[in-house]
Amino acid sequence: MMQRRQSAGLSNWRKFLRLAYLLLLFTIPLPSWSANGTLLPGSVGYPRLVRLAHGPQATNGWIVASTTGMLYESKDDGKTFTFLGKAPVRPGSRLRCCETLYELPQTVGSLPAGTLLYAATYSLEDVPKSLSPQTESNAGDPHHRGVPEIEVYTSSDQGAHWTYHSTPVMGRGEKGSGGLWEPEFSVARDGSLVMFWSDETYLCCSQKLSKIRTSDGVTWRDSSDVVATAVSADRPGMIVVSTLPTGVYFMSYEICGDPLTGHKCAAYYRISRDGWNYGPASYPGARIENAQGQYFEHAPANIWSPSPLSPNGVIVVVGQVLHNADNSVAQQNGTVLFVNPLLDGSGPWSTIQAPVEVTHSYDNPCPNYSSALLPVQDGTALLELATDFHALNQCGAYFTTKSWTEMLRANSATPKHK
Repeated sequence: MMQRRQSAGLSNWRKFLRLAYLLLLFTIPLPSWSANGTLLPGSVGYPRLVRLAHGPQATNGWIVASTTGMLYESKDDGKTFTFLGKAPVRPGSRLRCCETLYELPQTVGSLPAGTLLYAATYSLEDVPKSLSPQTESNAGDPHHRGVPEIEVYTSSDQGAHWTYHSTPVMGRGEKGSGGLWEPEFSVARDGSLVMFWSDETYLCCSQKLSKIRTSDGVTWRDSSDVVATAVSADRPGMIVVSTLPTGVYFMSYEICGDPLTGHKCAAYYRISRDGWNYGPASYPGARIENAQGQYFEHAPANIWSPSPLSPNGVIVVVGQVLHNADNSVAQQNGTVLFVNPLLDGSGPWSTIQAPVEVTHSYDNPCPNYSSALLPVQDGTALLELATDFHALNQCGAYFTTKSWTEMLRANSATPKHK
């Protein structure tokens, strides 16, 4: 009996010590790793920004932002954002990820200039078994349930209300597996609306980059490859296209089987003169790097912006993780952008300080993943919307604006890698 009482007492003492440890753990202030800037309430990942410029005069200049499933607007040039509404989802579909926002700069067939487009990866879940024979066998797997598709929605009132427009691509293709991801829009020189996306459903490769277009604003046609190399591990993805003042189309994307470094998902680019032809699909493109050989890895995005660096402005590129030429993670990781005054992307890039700094960025779908940039204050500053963890397993988008003067001054004071 005595031995039992001693064991019970020891057990209680251990419970007390464990409780005391937990209380101590939760009362010790932990370092803050969150990005600088203002957290967008209710936001999650994959941020996007678009400035309205081709619709009603009263709303031109407003900014519409999105994170997956959530829409916001700013009427004060990105100083503040208010919740606009949830992203559109038609009955029978489920929104998955990887959205894009795009305002039509000109009329495309039945779609007038100023139409706001929203597209994302969806899963059509209420479908006949004949269309989705894998639905039943994979009912417990959210990555394979239903039929993958990219749905397009339009808004004629600056994102307040949405109408389902079309599904340019759907299904699991030749493989009978895989997904359709990361849509992106641009208007080509011939006036057609082009949609790009990442496609896992073909036997040629683990993933390829594809394009399709519509000239009448209704019918999608001419599906073809943009980047489809013979190396399965390459997995090119995440196209972002900017139309430059010179008329050149600048495209950034990642290639995950980088033959130069052995690292995955380095940022590459290519250009087009007509917005449809970007060179041979087998060509991997040119890697984006600065004079020191530093390069971005994962989730690149780009914009054109006015800049004191050039009377023609610059191309600005952001990526998730910054690496040195020796493939080590750079000291400035998560805190800088690349800029290039040569509006074809040629020549070495240089760095400037990023508006939002995510100092612990790493290979993860949250911190600094596919950040969004936009010129503000009549081109004298940049607005950035970048994601980071703000609580345990809670990812949100932070926004802030920095003037070009601030970004260049801060960057000149930052120690450079040697």
